[in-house]
Amino acid sequence: MRYRTKLLIAACLLLAMSLSAAAFSYWGVAQSHRYLIRSRIAHEQLERQLQLSRHSQQLFKAWTDTLLTGLSDRPLGEAYLKKVIESDLSALEDLSRRELAIVGEEEGRAEIAEVHRLEAIRKEYRHVLDQLSKVEQLRSRGRPDIAWQNLVDLLRGGIDSELNELIEVAVADETAEVLRIDAAATQLLTRLERISTIHAALAVLITLALAFLLIRGLRAPLAALLDGTRKLAEGDLSYRIAVRGKDEFAELGRSFNSMAADLQDHQKALQDARDNLESIVEERTEELRLANDSLRKIDETRRAFFADISHELRTPLTVIRGEGEIALRGRNKRIPEYKHSIERIVEQAKHLSVLVGDLLFIARQGAGAAKLKIKPVDLTELVESVVGDAKIIAMNKDVGIEFANDTPHEVIDGDPARLRQLLLIVLDNAVRYSNAKGKVDVGLSRENGTVAIKVADQGVGIPQEDMENIFERFRRAGNAAEANEEGLGLGLPVARAIVQAHGGKIEVESKVGEGTIILVSLPEKVGGSQA
Repeated sequence: MRYRTKLLIAACLLLAMSLSAAAFSYWGVAQSHRYLIRSRIAHEQLERQLQLSRHSQQLFKAWTDTLLTGLSDRPLGEAYLKKVIESDLSALEDLSRRELAIVGEEEGRAEIAEVHRLEAIRKEYRHVLDQLSKVEQLRSRGRPDIAWQNLVDLLRGGIDSELNELIEVAVADETAEVLRIDAAATQLLTRLERISTIHAALAVLITLALAFLLIRGLRAPLAALLDGTRKLAEGDLSYRIAVRGKDEFAELGRSFNSMAADLQDHQKALQDARDNLESIVEERTEELRLANDSLRKIDETRRAFFADISHELRTPLTVIRGEGEIALRGRNKRIPEYKHSIERIVEQAKHLSVLVGDLLFIARQGAGAAKLKIKPVDLTELVESVVGDAKIIAMNKDVGIEFANDTPHEVIDGDPARLRQLLLIVLDNAVRYSNAKGKVDVGLSRENGTVAIKVADQGVGIPQEDMENIFERFRRAGNAAEANEEGLGLGLPVARAIVQAHGGKIEVESKVGEGTIILVSLPEKVGGSQA
C-alpha cells in the first residue's frame, strides 16, 4: 500500500473521530438543552399548580369572609384571586402546549391528558364560581340568611372537594414529572460523561496506534535509504537497496538503485577509458622502443656495412693501384708486360663490379626497392643448365651432382638472371663445402602453387651456433674457412635477397659432419617490384 494512502486513511480515521466527537457533543448539548427546557417547564407547571391550589383555597376563604362580613372591597379579595387563578390556568395551559410541542408521541399522550385535566379543573372552577355567585346574589338581594344557609350547604356538600382533588392530582403528577425529568437529565449527563470518557480513550488509542504504525512504516525504508547514501558516499557503487512493495519509498529505492547503476557504469566507462589509454601509451612506448632499437640496429648495420665494404674494396683497389704503378714505374716495358697488368686491372674491376652489384641488390631488397625483370621461366631447364655449369666446378673435387632427368617442367614467373645467380650460389656452396668425392642431390617439386628447389650435400655442415648468422653479410661459419679459404660471406645474403624479391623463402637445415640442406620455395606468380 502506498504511503500516501496510509496517510489518507489515518487522516480519515482522525477526521471520523473528530466528527463523531462533534456529533456526540452536539447531540449531548441538544439533549441537555431539551431536558433543561422540560425541567424548567415542569418546575414552572408545578409552581403554577401549587399557586393555583393556594389561590383557590384563598378564593374560597375570601368568599366565606365576604359572605360572613359583607365586605367585598378588600385587598386580595375574590376579584384579585379570580384574576390570579385565571392567570394560573392560562399559564398552565400555555406551558402544557409548549411541553406538548417538544415531547415525543408517547409522552405527548400524557401531556394531552394533562391538558384535559386542566380543562376539567377550569370547568370545575367555573362551576364552583357559579355556585358561589348564586349565594352572593341572594346576599345582595337582602336575603343573607338564605345565602348563608346555601353557603353552609355548599360547604357541607364539599363544593371545592372535587376541584381540590383535581388540583392535588395535578400537583402530584407534576411533582412526579419533575422528578422523572430530573432523573432522566441526571441519567443523560451520566451517560454523556461515560460515553465521552470512552470516546476520548478510543481517540487516544487509535491516535497512538496510527502514530506507531506510521512511524514503524517510515523507520525501515528511511534506514535503508540512509545506509545506501552512506555507502555511495564511501565509494561503494555496487550497493543496492532491497526494494519491497509499491509505495513511495519503493519507488525512491528503485530510483536510488538506478542512479547507483548509472554511476557505476559511468565509473566503469572511465576506468575502461583510463585502462585503454594506459594500454595505448604502453603500446606506443613499446613501438617507440622497437623503433629506436631498429634505428640503432640499422645504424650499426650501416656502420658495419661501410666497414665491410671498405675492407672488401681495399684489396682489389690495392691490386689495381699496384698493377698501374708497376706498369708506369721504371724503364719502358714490353707489350706483354703491359697487357698482363691491364688484364689484372680488368679482372679486379670485374670483381669490384660484381661485389658492388651484389651489395646494391641486397641493400635495395632490404629497402623494398629491388628490381626484377619478370617473365615466364622454365625452372626445370634452368636448374638443368645451372647443374651442368656446377658439374664443371665440381670436377676439381670429384663431387657428383645428381638431378633427375625425368623431372616435370615447372614454369614460374621470375627473373631468369637472378634465379640463375641464386642456383649458382646454392650449388657453388654445396660443392665448395663438400668433401672430396662427395655427392650433391638436387630436387624440384610443386605443392600448393609453390615450386620448391632442394639442394642437399654431404659436406662439413654448419655449426648450430652459426645458423642464425649465416644470412648476414660477410659472415661465414666457424668451420667454413677450414673447408675453403675462398669466399666473402655474400653468397647466402644475396641468395636470400633474390628469394625474398620473388616472394619466396629459403630455409637451411644442417648438421656438422653430415651435410647441409638448402630448401628454396618460390611462388608461381611474383608480386614484387618489376624493372
